Amino acid sequence: MPRHGLSKSRIIAWKQCPKRLWLQIHRHDLLEVSDGVEHGFQIGYEVGDVAQGLYPNGILIKDDDDLSTALTSTKLAMATYPNRPIFEATFQHDGVLVRADLLLPTETGYRMAEVKSSASVKPYHIDDCAVQAWVIKQNNIALTSIELAHIDTSFVYQGDGNYHGIFRHEKLDDVIYPLLKMVPDWIHEARRTLSGGEPSIEPGAQCDDPFECPFKAYCSRDIEVQIQPEYSLDVLYRMHTKSKDALRAKGFKDACLVPSEFLNETQQWIQRVSQTGVAELSPDAGISLAGFSYPRYYLDFETINLAVPRWVHTRPYATQVPFQWSCHIEESRRQLQHQMFLDVSGNDPRRLCAEKMLEVLGTDGPVFVYFQAFEKGRIAELAALYPDLAPALHAINLRIVDLLPIARANYYHPEMKGSWSIKAVLPTVATDLRYDLLAVGDGGDAQAAYREILHPNTPDARKQELTEGLREYCKLDTLAMVRLAWFFQGIPVNEGHE
Repeated sequence: MPRHGLSKSRIIAWKQCPKRLWLQIHRHDLLEVSDGVEHGFQIGYEVGDVAQGLYPNGILIKDDDDLSTALTSTKLAMATYPNRPIFEATFQHDGVLVRADLLLPTETGYRMAEVKSSASVKPYHIDDCAVQAWVIKQNNIALTSIELAHIDTSFVYQGDGNYHGIFRHEKLDDVIYPLLKMVPDWIHEARRTLSGGEPSIEPGAQCDDPFECPFKAYCSRDIEVQIQPEYSLDVLYRMHTKSKDALRAKGFKDACLVPSEFLNETQQWIQRVSQTGVAELSPDAGISLAGFSYPRYYLDFETINLAVPRWVHTRPYATQVPFQWSCHIEESRRQLQHQMFLDVSGNDPRRLCAEKMLEVLGTDGPVFVYFQAFEKGRIAELAALYPDLAPALHAINLRIVDLLPIARANYYHPEMKGSWSIKAVLPTVATDLRYDLLAVGDGGDAQAAYREILHPNTPDARKQELTEGLREYCKLDTLAMVRLAWFFQGIPVNEGHE
């Protein structure tokens, strides 16, 4: 059997799916990495840099492109500086190469710590650490503990550059040591996979667990498209998975054919509209809006929750920092204008965000949002952060009107497929407004764009492109609410000025 060189990442790829490893080595040209995966890599790099920064006397083993030199540099660093931490310490055994994120010296050996950007220990982290520990121990390095350092979401950044406490070190010795005897078998099976032809493995849950496979498109290319009903059971709003499984077991796969006794009132409504193909709009939608005075405000936030907080009193992943808002202002039935706030300076945007919002929203008139828990939550957080602005901010929350429950109670179109998200509703009421034509098309894209803008290595031209994409996206979110409100009230589009 040929001895293929392996690494920790290759072994983990094999454990996810042997076919993934085979394609990664033999058909690398088929690899397709999604934007989401790329964004995850960038977050991982940032978290890794912070972990290294916590040990200012640490030694970084660079030599990424020359692993032979990295191996030599690691031995030299350990021999010359036995009391200093080592980053990316590089080892190999039996043709398996690993690089340890943190090798921290103790009186009797080293603590090995793998750094992850997640907020908890994941099952695949265990295998990851087992491979690392096995190779290192085969090099006769004494490991006093095997740890996984993950983000601690309870950490509160004080804005002073001090990130001590952002990681929680979980000791994994008890679960890792029983696995060490299995690692040689993993290595053997991975090499056997690589020595044969392309494995015949059908797409399945492994295509996305624990990672999205970069060969998913290739593996799915020849799958016969099974004839599915136009309206599957998934369109039945808030039907539990167990209930859907039970219906499928009874032979029901088409939402239009499910007996009514299995459906609640909303699900029966969805079924009826799906059967007839005709949208239904209750006049109650327009009636519920008729009593609101002008001016009317339509507000939407874009926020960021960073793995590594950069602003005072923020927590990793837990603090939603608003960096942008859009507001369409309907002065009267025939008058519409737009205001926006967007801060891409990298400074804390929250104070200015709140002040500008208060200027635009004034003190009178309803403030329409779509899913009020989000906007109200951000405004309440701003009020808690800035006591001098709190009364005015709380007053804004008292004026908020949520369009989502109005839509959910009064309007359904068969193309919504069981969803009342703004992106599902908008194409059915305003075909001229399209998210799919925008450079930034959803909230995930908006967060990724903002992260990229803040990155010091992003070229100015790219920052400008992303900034414009954010402006277009957030503006469309509030214009979508305007058009939805007009649709509910029977106001023709040409009566308003956009």
